Amino acid sequence: MAHLQTTMDHDMPMPSHPMPDDMCSMNMLFTWDWNNSCIVFKWWHIKSFSGFIISMVAIILLSAGYELVKGWVANWERNTLATLTASSTTSNTNSTQQRKFRTQRGVLYGIQVFYSFFLMLVFMTYNGWYMIAVAVGAGLGNYFWGGSSERSLSCH
Repeated sequence: MAHLQTTMDHDMPMPSHPMPDDMCSMNMLFTWDWNNSCIVFKWWHIKSFSGFIISMVAIILLSAGYELVKGWVANWERNTLATLTASSTTSNTNSTQQRKFRTQRGVLYGIQVFYSFFLMLVFMTYNGWYMIAVAVGAGLGNYFWGGSSERSLSCH
């Protein structure tokens, strides 16, 4: 039985479709090009130099804010644990307080993880400017609010 072989021409001409100016450029390689980039959301679209500067400041503040939240949670946890150990009342009340503490700590940890993953998504735009803004914000946040919390380079 003979086999039928057919070949296809993969070089088919395609009509050229110009890209509209208001489309987000999506880079999967490192870039320094900020024009027409979107940060995490379609509505966070950088179309002008002033928008770029405002976005850089916003990213720095978001990143510094993460350090503030991390420091606040560590301080809250330390104070709450001290209060729990100081007030060793009946085991039933202590157990209820510990359960409440663990629930609150779990919720706060979830918020921190969400926040850190959001910053990771900003970093994953592969844009050098936005990466620098995340790092600058983290450094400033650590300077102002991270004195007593443990340092970690992980996402959460």
